Amino acid sequence: MATTARSSQEAPSAKVLQEHYISRLSPQLQKKIRDLEQVPILPDWPQKMRGIPNLCLRSALFGVIKRGRRKAVKGEIIASIKGINIRYTGWKLDQGDFDVLIQALHLQTHHIERTPKFYIRFQVKTFLRSIGRQPGKSGREWLKDSFRRLTATAVEINVDVSSSLLKGKYTYTGSLVDEFYYNVREQTYFLKINPTFAQLFDAGWTQLQWRQRLRLKTNLAKWLHGFFASHRDPYPMKISTLRLLCGSDCKRMGDFRRCLRKALDELVYVQAILSWNIDIKDKLHVEK
Repeated sequence: MATTARSSQEAPSAKVLQEHYISRLSPQLQKKIRDLEQVPILPDWPQKMRGIPNLCLRSALFGVIKRGRRKAVKGEIIASIKGINIRYTGWKLDQGDFDVLIQALHLQTHHIERTPKFYIRFQVKTFLRSIGRQPGKSGREWLKDSFRRLTATAVEINVDVSSSLLKGKYTYTGSLVDEFYYNVREQTYFLKINPTFAQLFDAGWTQLQWRQRLRLKTNLAKWLHGFFASHRDPYPMKISTLRLLCGSDCKRMGDFRRCLRKALDELVYVQAILSWNIDIKDKLHVEK
């Protein structure tokens, strides 16, 4: 009877065990561990590259939205490839917001002027120039709005991973940016990335050629740039599927096809892909 009773009890979770062992340490060590938990531990990548979890590249989380058509949603299921499930609440995000997040992640991983409370500090002019935007008044206001959107989001993400190196399910719930402060006089930001966001890199991530991306003119070309970069050998895909995945707000398929052809030509021009063609089954073939 005693054996049966013990076997029916649930084993302590990894989190409970972790807290148990941490509580046995000295107050000084406990504080150091708590502080480190607030720092996103990101992979390293070269200065000319930018790193981002694949789920941001293989879904409509950062979609292709025309100016004036941004809307707020609540608990909306975001289109994504198989194995990624995303539910989103907040103002919809676009490729401009993607540029802001990926540059913030770059500053985080390269430890550029981090404060004692683990915020990353940067000048607004330098940040805007680094993402290809002008540092005037409109640029400053746009950047603040983007940080507001990234902070006010509620994202629920589940990613299934099955490879020779990793296998399992990765889950993330929260905002993309934890919080930020803006010093008006110095035009300086203090920003904190949500620490748990770093775990999504474990489910797969991609390095983007940053100079290539900055040369692209259209948002669809930027989305395609990330999508194809996240695949070693892009597989043929129906045009209708691509339209869903990128979050395009083109109402007519003919309009989307025209935008798609223009965007693909942009990718060829910056040498992100070698060639492309659409077959008689309306599938896109891309050669990298």
